[in-house]
Amino acid sequence: MNKKLKAKIIEEFGSQADFAQAMKIDETVVSRIINGRRVLNAEDEKKWCRVLGCDRKVLQPERD
Repeated sequence: MNKKLKAKIIEEFGSQADFAQAMKIDETVVSRIINGRRVLNAEDEKKWCRVLGCDRKVLQPERD
């Protein structure tokens, strides 16, 4: 799980659902990305960074 990404989403939007709505994507997509079951393409990665006001490091999966 990418705890940094989840924390940033909560910090900026209050919930994953509100972030998903702002991004006009399904909430399950957000969940899958946070949990490492899906990877963002380069274009979506840029969009997420812009909307969240963060750099790419926040989007990178965490290593155990």
